[in-house]
Amino acid sequence: MHDVPAWVETMRGVVLAVVWAVLVLRVPALRRSGQRPVWAVLLVLAAGSLLIQAQVGAWVDEVTGVPKAGELAVTLIALTDFAVVWWFALTLRTVDRPTPTWLRRAPLGCALAMAVAAFVFFALADEQDRYGEQAHGWWVAYALTWVGYGLITAVGAAAVFWRYGLRMLSPTLRASMLLLALGTSAEVPYLVIRGIRWFDADASPALALAGFWCSFARFVLVALGCSLAAIDPLRKASLFWYRRQRLFRLWRLLRQATPELLVVTPQSRLSDLLTFRNSWELLHQRVIDIRDSIIFLRDGWASEDLLREAARHIQESELQERERLLATACWIEAARRDALAGTPRRHEEVRLGLLPEVRGSESTMPREITYLVRLYRFLSSRHVSEFAARVRPPAQDAATS
Repeated sequence: MHDVPAWVETMRGVVLAVVWAVLVLRVPALRRSGQRPVWAVLLVLAAGSLLIQAQVGAWVDEVTGVPKAGELAVTLIALTDFAVVWWFALTLRTVDRPTPTWLRRAPLGCALAMAVAAFVFFALADEQDRYGEQAHGWWVAYALTWVGYGLITAVGAAAVFWRYGLRMLSPTLRASMLLLALGTSAEVPYLVIRGIRWFDADASPALALAGFWCSFARFVLVALGCSLAAIDPLRKASLFWYRRQRLFRLWRLLRQATPELLVVTPQSRLSDLLTFRNSWELLHQRVIDIRDSIIFLRDGWASEDLLREAARHIQESELQERERLLATACWIEAARRDALAGTPRRHEEVRLGLLPEVRGSESTMPREITYLVRLYRFLSSRHVSEFAARVRPPAQDAATS
């Protein structure tokens, strides 16, 4: 037994619970080809965590009637694990550069070759030599093959994960890739140590303990890295849903004044709250709808006089950020009330100085959403309401009373 703290097994259990939870939670991801590789890695890790249990190995031995067949089963799941992680890494590489056909097929080819070798050497080796501390007889060939296979898959995967982990812009994906890079890198010293212990009977016991920690680090880091990668789309979808809800009141306020722009019947508030699919697209469309409504109000009911009045109402000759947004809200509210009252459209050409600013390179970015939420707060403020009531002609008030 290795002299390791009791929390190690607890940590294994926690990580295993996380892996299974993510597996179940991300079952819908199987519909998307880009998310299948990480799900497959988690599935193999979860299955492997169950197969390495001593009770499972004993059960396999009993069912097959073959001594150490349980350890052969662990070997097969382990080599599948190595190959699937390497395959996952290569799917990342394929995103921005063409991957040669031979390289894309390499994980499968190496895994099949190693599986055949494992069966052959298991059958040829004496029972006492199979999975022993030292390699003897046919098991020497197995040990060399296993270490070589492990190093190929580990180095191949680690090289890709390090490359992309250092380049990822998303903090979550960067953390995921770096965890995977560290985990697959930890596999290299583990394999070297295992090779030394197979061929050196006098190897220090401390070496076995170091190998255990490398193996443990590999399991934990790869599992956590894949869990982060698998859960990131769900995290993003939740954020986009939340931002879309923050804009609902502003969207509804402006859409009520510009029904001409409605293409489809708008959802009820409850339906909107319960819609989680296509969250980025729906948020993007909401931002576009808001800006279209503002431009429609400007083109139809705004005038140079209205914009000057809005700026004068703020009592600033050079409008700062807050004052500029407040002045923008003033003319939008006045134009919105004109539209609701059925006032004929003016179609005047006006300057673009008091249009809402674009705050992000993408419409769904936090700065853009926060800016539009601030615009709604100003539209709902007493200051803006007083301005709209003052500049609106009395005839229009009568028309809506």
